Amino acid sequence: MSEAAEGYTVVMPKLGLIMTEALLVEWRRKDGEWIEKGEVLFTLESDKSTLEIEAPASGYVRILVPEGEVVPVQTPIAIIQPTLTDKVPLPLSVEENKIKPDVEPLHVQGKMTKPEENAPSVSASPRARVLARQLGVSLSEIKGSGPRGMIVAADLDQAKPAAKPHHEFAARPQAGLALTGLRAVIAERLTAGWRERPQATLSVELDATNLVSARKQIELETGRKVSYNAFLMLAVARTFVEQPQVNVRLTDKGLIQLEEINIGLAVDTPRGLLVPVLRNVDQKGLLEIDREIAQAAQRAIEGKSLPDEFTNGSFTITNLGAYGIDSFAPIINPPEIAILAVGRIAQRPFVVNGQLTIRETMILSLAFDHRLLDGAPAARFLQRVVQLIERPILLYSHRFG
Repeated sequence: MSEAAEGYTVVMPKLGLIMTEALLVEWRRKDGEWIEKGEVLFTLESDKSTLEIEAPASGYVRILVPEGEVVPVQTPIAIIQPTLTDKVPLPLSVEENKIKPDVEPLHVQGKMTKPEENAPSVSASPRARVLARQLGVSLSEIKGSGPRGMIVAADLDQAKPAAKPHHEFAARPQAGLALTGLRAVIAERLTAGWRERPQATLSVELDATNLVSARKQIELETGRKVSYNAFLMLAVARTFVEQPQVNVRLTDKGLIQLEEINIGLAVDTPRGLLVPVLRNVDQKGLLEIDREIAQAAQRAIEGKSLPDEFTNGSFTITNLGAYGIDSFAPIINPPEIAILAVGRIAQRPFVVNGQLTIRETMILSLAFDHRLLDGAPAARFLQRVVQLIERPILLYSHRFG
């Protein structure tokens, strides 16, 4: 954002190394309305994140780009003027701040709103806002069920659409909703992953009794209830260290060995499935991994993750145990070559030393790209993960906290 005599030029920010453009989801002020410095000016959506951007200064907002446009980073999208005029100056670029060519003035449409007339904003996800506009529903009348009371798309399921003139319905049928934003990205990536990769899946039931006991013991010693996902992530990272031939990726230049062990965890959010990635997991202890998982998941749920948090993964873990799912076949998250599906831990009949007994068990399913990984090495990888989970004491020798 750059400052000129006419005010601040607001540009689409670059929030990550891989970010080249973003969807301008919503303006929180109308053209000509006043905004205070630090208040949310607009919401943007990248491939995986929805972020609120604050105003850099107080003043009157002059909008240059409407909602719903995909805008390249560093492109001017608004100007914040200290005094309101009916003329919007040409925004100054980030690089140049000197010469301003003549342009046709833009006039404010409608009534200007004074600062004290601004209505409070409503917290809602982008999908919910789009759906509300399509239904003609006021978000101020909807109770949100998302994080911190945020309104999500599901909250509008029972909302009644606003009454419309009869001729509008008779004129043309309602068109289907197109896949946009994050939903479109998810659809594209999973379709590519399924179509381009000959995927195979291996499943195994393991004895998780010692894992359940270890988790309870750690809670007694530290007061922290460590997630099972932290144990699983540490076991996978340890296996990658021992079997580096699995930590590879297929690129245009051929098969490359990855230097880092970065593991993603699938997170259910109001906007859809997101996979934040933890970096260098093999260099961290159990409690540190658990803290990072909680923090990354919370940012993803609240839509505050940066684009770079979803890149350069070696592997993904997806866990549906909390939903009572015993086992499932996951789809590989491109460009990774494998993904681990985790089912619920439950008491089941299990044979131990030739005797049938009741144990805490769980089912792991490893889906892998058969072009890059044969069945035997994939089986060895899953076998080692199982050994570490069944004997979690082996993980503590790596580093506990």
